[in-house]
Amino acid sequence: MEEKKDSELVALARQGDKDAFGVLAQRYELIARRFAIRLVGNEDGTQDLVQEAMLQAYLSLENLRDPARFKSWLCGIVLNVSRSYLRERRVAFFSLEAIFEGLHFYPAPLYETPATPEILAEERERFQIVFEAVNTLSAADRDAILLGYYAQLSLQEMVAVLNVPPGAVKVRLHRARRRLKALLQEQHPEIVPPEKRRKKMVKVTIADVVKVESKEGQELSITPYSKTPYVVILYDEAGRRLLPIWIGPFEGESIAIGLSDFATPRPLTHNFYSSLLQAINAKVEEVRIVALKKDTFYAVVKMHCGKKTVEVDARPSDAIALAVLNDVPIFVAEEVLETAGTSIPKSVKGPPNRKGLEKIIKDGEEWQRQNQSRVGQQIKQFQELSKEEKAKRHEEFIASVFGK
Repeated sequence: MEEKKDSELVALARQGDKDAFGVLAQRYELIARRFAIRLVGNEDGTQDLVQEAMLQAYLSLENLRDPARFKSWLCGIVLNVSRSYLRERRVAFFSLEAIFEGLHFYPAPLYETPATPEILAEERERFQIVFEAVNTLSAADRDAILLGYYAQLSLQEMVAVLNVPPGAVKVRLHRARRRLKALLQEQHPEIVPPEKRRKKMVKVTIADVVKVESKEGQELSITPYSKTPYVVILYDEAGRRLLPIWIGPFEGESIAIGLSDFATPRPLTHNFYSSLLQAINAKVEEVRIVALKKDTFYAVVKMHCGKKTVEVDARPSDAIALAVLNDVPIFVAEEVLETAGTSIPKSVKGPPNRKGLEKIIKDGEEWQRQNQSRVGQQIKQFQELSKEEKAKRHEEFIASVFGK
């Protein structure tokens, strides 16, 4: 009897074979007891909870759709019994948010006021949705979710129960969580916490980069180190919206230069970053402006390095500069566009003219010409100095570095 599969034992038990159900109960009693202990937080009364769950399972065998899933079904009954027990003590222990942070259960403070029937019904419905989603996973993934996240067994305990190496347990946990999260987001987006929902991303291009000129007597600054802010303007062509983002002068000039044919004698900072990523075989795939919090934009740079894909937090200015230099798409979250974007009137026709960009490049070319002329004059003046004057200046330079 003990060698029979769960499905075979369930079939026998349904026919009235109590010994068959006894084997099932003995087979999963330890798991059920550990599960109950993890859920209620102590061992007091858990044996009664397990016995009640076993009784409910025996009386409800006809409701088990897939006999091969007896173990997860029993864990669900233990979960319901434990919920009722905790509810009687007026304790809430389940948070849907945990599904998207680690799939764990935890003791929560007592309700300040009794839970209303509406709240109880809503929580019961959410629980049912999540548990049904768990039951659609493969047997290995389902066991990993129930034991690792619902019951919160330790790694060593899971190794003992599942009889697999620790590395395999970790892989199952990660895979199961990823699949469950994707399943809930796809089939039940309404129960996903708002901050965890997939953001609708809108592809944009760069309409212009503008240097903000200060008026006489007016001082503009976005950082303690800069008094000349720039604005990069993103363009949602399909939705006819613009998104202006204030950035620093170095980032603004880097973006403008990347969008033009302007050449610099040596690589700028963002060119260096881009070359560095290429040297380590890391490829920038896309850039996303994902959030706006307290007047600050947040961006993410998605990169692919070998077999690994990573997303790195970044300032929008740096992220956009990398996108320009690596010729990858830029996306903006719809909610960011709705909050900070501005609509383009229907009377405005044609593409952006990029006059701000043209002015930045023109100013840059003029500065480069003046700088080259100035440096040439300084070199010539130094070469015309006498040996004594050159030696004197050299001594003054050394003294400025090491003198007191």
